Amino acid sequence: MVRILKQWLNFASWAVLFASLIGFLGEYSRWFDHFASFRVQYCLLSLALLLWQLYRRQWLLAVVSLGIFLFNGWLGLEWIRTSQANSPDKADITLYHANVLYKNHDFSLVTQQIREENPDFFSINEATPALIAHLKKTFTKEYPYTFFVVAKNDTEVFVGSQTPIVVDSAATFAIKGLIKFSTVVQDKPVTIIACHAYNPIKETDFIIRNQQLRHIAALVKKEPNPTIVVGDLNITPWSVIYRQFISASGLINSRKGFGLNPSWPSWMPLMLIPIDHCLINDQLETVAFRTGKYNKSDHYPLLIHLRFR
Repeated sequence: MVRILKQWLNFASWAVLFASLIGFLGEYSRWFDHFASFRVQYCLLSLALLLWQLYRRQWLLAVVSLGIFLFNGWLGLEWIRTSQANSPDKADITLYHANVLYKNHDFSLVTQQIREENPDFFSINEATPALIAHLKKTFTKEYPYTFFVVAKNDTEVFVGSQTPIVVDSAATFAIKGLIKFSTVVQDKPVTIIACHAYNPIKETDFIIRNQQLRHIAALVKKEPNPTIVVGDLNITPWSVIYRQFISASGLINSRKGFGLNPSWPSWMPLMLIPIDHCLINDQLETVAFRTGKYNKSDHYPLLIHLRFR
């Protein structure tokens, strides 16, 4: 067993190198795109392999592992580093987003988090009819303005707002799993797009997710208002498709400068990746961004504080 383990360790660096490079071909295959999601894990794994190989005096493999470590570290550094301090007291707009997991029938923690954070808006992915009814009843006074649309697997994207909302029906019903609405905050118009993108496990879902992202980019480009896109987009910042989406939309990821804040899967800490996002246009800036406490879902919620530029 020890001999077999050592042989696998000799092979591991080449496997991590392969995984690191094939992720750049994500636009051609959903499987390649998945490989792009684990830059931090590749970085940590290559560092562990490097230390083992130095101990074993396996110089060639050590050079390979060092290269993998530096390469993935360079890709991940802009997301891992924390250059800004959370200053929620400076916010003009506060959002709460959670993918609650449709199988989760305990609504108490989500309810408690919304009550404690008191956001201007909340966005819920994988909402069930029972949860929607519960939230509407619980927050009748605090969030009288709500809307929901059907997303994948007959779950809903559900939003609640403290201020009146106007839903853009043409944009909302052009594609599944998305709500586009506008409201007024501090006498300024704001546009919000809440979305639960398809999980790209199947080829058809991979295609639909990419269509959803292109649809959002097209909507944002036409939008004159300060604009927010929030939801489980089922994509990480290292994906080629994500970078194409950002280039086409001109959006900025709110987590930048506040650390990685990975959101999924909550049940596997070593594999956590950032697939829940809040994206903003250049009329807004982020003053605080963090993941919330565990709420019995496979995703951690997001708490975002923004202000007008």
